[in-house]
Amino acid sequence: MSRTRNLQRAARRGVALLLTMIFLALFACLAVAIVTASDANLTIARNRIESWQAAAFAETGVQLARQSVGGVTVPGTHNAADVHNAIVTQLRSVFTGSHMVNSSGISAGAGGVTVPTITVARSDGRTGTINLNILSSGGAQDATTITISSTGRFGGACRTVTYNMTVQRGRSVFQDYGIASKSAVQMVGNASLTGANNPHEATLLSATYSTTNAVQLTGNINVAGDVAVCNPNGVIRKTGNIVIGGQQIIGAPEPEWPQVDITPFTSYATNVRSTGSSANITLSNIRIPPNSNPTFSGNTTINGVVYVQAPNKVTFSGNVTMIGVIVCDTPAVYNLTNNQIKFSGNLTSQGVESLPAGAQYDGLRDLTGSFLLAPGFSAQFAGNSTMVNGCMVASEFKFTGNSGGRVKGGVVNLADSSFQMTGNSPIIIDKNGFPADPAGLVSSYKVVCIPGSYAE
Repeated sequence: MSRTRNLQRAARRGVALLLTMIFLALFACLAVAIVTASDANLTIARNRIESWQAAAFAETGVQLARQSVGGVTVPGTHNAADVHNAIVTQLRSVFTGSHMVNSSGISAGAGGVTVPTITVARSDGRTGTINLNILSSGGAQDATTITISSTGRFGGACRTVTYNMTVQRGRSVFQDYGIASKSAVQMVGNASLTGANNPHEATLLSATYSTTNAVQLTGNINVAGDVAVCNPNGVIRKTGNIVIGGQQIIGAPEPEWPQVDITPFTSYATNVRSTGSSANITLSNIRIPPNSNPTFSGNTTINGVVYVQAPNKVTFSGNVTMIGVIVCDTPAVYNLTNNQIKFSGNLTSQGVESLPAGAQYDGLRDLTGSFLLAPGFSAQFAGNSTMVNGCMVASEFKFTGNSGGRVKGGVVNLADSSFQMTGNSPIIIDKNGFPADPAGLVSSYKVVCIPGSYAE
């Protein structure tokens, strides 16, 4: 009996030990499974965090480029090299002094702009990087589409996002205004500004900040369109019987002023003319050398280009019939006393498209839209004008007596000097058929965003 009991006890102990071992093995397997699952969850969580952080860095790169490059002005061109250089200049300015990137390493190449790796440090001491590239399409002569490509890296994750921008021509001042002047504008007497086709053509702008008396209207004055002033502290002073057909706007945004480039015209001015004349003469494609100061007092007919080299005072006191354009060098020294174009007789003008047959005008007939391009010159009109078939740009304007007439395109004063219309000066602005890009005037381009172009 004793032996039997001992065997039974031993059997029970064996079973208990076996069960214990089985449970230990099960618990060990469970522990391994729990640890493995925990490691996998941690790995998944880490990957997700790194992926989100990489995406955030990529989006940050796009936003940096978008905010820095958007609105960048490219003077007068959408040539790829000019666009790239403008972007490089802007980005170097933005990143100068930054510890994230070496701004001097931002460079332009044939395909776009490359930015050195941007290093971003987090508060926990970990760092990520942004690789930013700005690529253009359209070839060397036409960078109309800009693609921002930003790649963010954090830990083992990498994400790339893109955003598109485009290069567009800026809005010409002639599209919005009939008369636009950087100076104060004075209209005295019976002066008027009307539109040939609609009142908007007769909108008037003063962009002076040197005086609060931006626009002064005195007498029997009629302005068919809006009267706008850029200076938020500027005023429109009205004395007498003043009629303004449109709105009176204070704090108007300053327009984009055109740049003058007369080089398309100067090669046509092959005939030197250093003296004036009191006789009846016909001239063609003339160049007036500096300090000639000629006066044309007879009946003068001019075909083609009149190229005036500064300094000079050119006076037309007789009757002038002109088919063509007057262009002037920008004076080395700004002096409106020594640089003047005066019309004190009767002026009749037609555009270059109306030039007669002849090889000397070949190519010139295509340079349409401009009548007077005279930065740095005072333009003075004291006679009668029936039609000026092109826009006028100078650094001062004075219309007195019965001067004025119909002007194709508009009148722009590029200096904070003066713009005066006195007496019975009627100006009628006609924009019908006026070219978007008048010859000799250069409008800049801007890099602008394309909404909805974001992509991962």
